[in-house]
Amino acid sequence: MNMATAAATPIAAPTYDVAISFLFHDQRTAQALHDELATSGLKVFFFPRRQEELAGTNGMESMRTPFLGARVNVVLFRKPWGETPWTRVEDTAISERCFKGGWSTLMFVQLDKTSTLPGWLPPTHVRFSFDDYGLTQLVGAIKLRVQEQGGVIKRVDAIGKAEAVRREADYLADRDRLMRDARWIGELQRSIHEMMDEFVRLASEINASQGLDIVVGPGNYGMTIIRSGYVSMAIGWQQPIMNYVGDSDPYECHLWAAEYSGTLPLHGENRWYVEQPKKLRQHKFKVDVARDRGLMWRASGKNEYVQPSELADCIMRLFLDLLDRANQGKVDRPHL
Repeated sequence: MNMATAAATPIAAPTYDVAISFLFHDQRTAQALHDELATSGLKVFFFPRRQEELAGTNGMESMRTPFLGARVNVVLFRKPWGETPWTRVEDTAISERCFKGGWSTLMFVQLDKTSTLPGWLPPTHVRFSFDDYGLTQLVGAIKLRVQEQGGVIKRVDAIGKAEAVRREADYLADRDRLMRDARWIGELQRSIHEMMDEFVRLASEINASQGLDIVVGPGNYGMTIIRSGYVSMAIGWQQPIMNYVGDSDPYECHLWAAEYSGTLPLHGENRWYVEQPKKLRQHKFKVDVARDRGLMWRASGKNEYVQPSELADCIMRLFLDLLDRANQGKVDRPHL
């Protein structure tokens, strides 16, 4: 997170504590953010609509008002934010609020690190990476910013607690449903295929930039193999039941990455071994549902969550750690 130091001009009687601007594609994330902030007694402007399909109207100009009068504006950014009819109006209002009231009135959240940032955003200002920090830390950062702008985080009363209990029950019910939903499971499986393709791209980039010799390819039984020198990693997908991706015994579903001392064969290779590759350890990543009902991965045995877009990088780093240990002589070399 990159912080700016420009002071803001507090609003004497703000209409909202927080106003959220987002694309329709990111409505689930905006909804989850709204729910978390509203539980703390904050007044949040959150207006779901099909932003990309609306033409410019006089009514759209009225959408400027919440962003000009909020203590803190939150932008959930990815392209084409700022280019659609609704977000173009909000873009103008938010930048105007920053120019007049100070840059600390803005919490700029990058949902996609590859999208080109708006030209009016200073390079020294907040660029909160959602992939790196997630919803919980974003909520905390926004609350802190609201307090800096004179807002008050209220103690949760019985009604607020009841709302939180109901929302958690809704989330758990949706989580269980999605773990069995054919469409959601199909999106999960597409994400896994994309991750396997990303291993190839990462290996190529690492080899070219660092002079390493990492080989990635399909192995036997549907596995993906990563290997270099005398160490290997096998990555596979375990799904005992076609229409269920949860982790309830005995039908636990997970992605696994196993470390080996020894050279695992790629599909079609015939290898003869004096000593079979020795399995050293195995990592598990279980499927989970984020608060916005999107896909998340949970590292088994750890309180760590990984975004789908970061999972290939995470596993490649595990392999590079294995390779580093081997280079330092901390992994027993197999007999040739």
